[in-house]
Amino acid sequence: MTNLPKALREQLAARTRLGGLTQVAEQHSLESDTTKRLYRLPDGQLIESVLMEYDDGRRTACISTQAGCAMGCVFCATGQMGFGRHLSSGEIVEQALHFARLLESQGDRLSNVVLMGM
Repeated sequence: MTNLPKALREQLAARTRLGGLTQVAEQHSLESDTTKRLYRLPDGQLIESVLMEYDDGRRTACISTQAGCAMGCVFCATGQMGFGRHLSSGEIVEQALHFARLLESQGDRLSNVVLMGM
């Protein structure tokens, strides 16, 4: 990002870590045109991200901001896992980057990002 001042780039590099997510699984549904990915965080926690592709051309990444959930809703598998922790800014951004790069490799682009777990 050479359009940012060097001092700011150095601060961002020191505070934001990318490359910590390990993809564990991927599930694609042709019926709903979604791609779900399960990632393992460096501390072993699991999170999920979803790419939704719409007929009107929108490409929306639904990304996690937390590992687990403290709500404990009986109908939700994530809620039953309990709350693990909040994700770092790098872990949140990296999820969107994974889908942005996938779409770019297909000649497409990510148009929206929705945050889960707030």
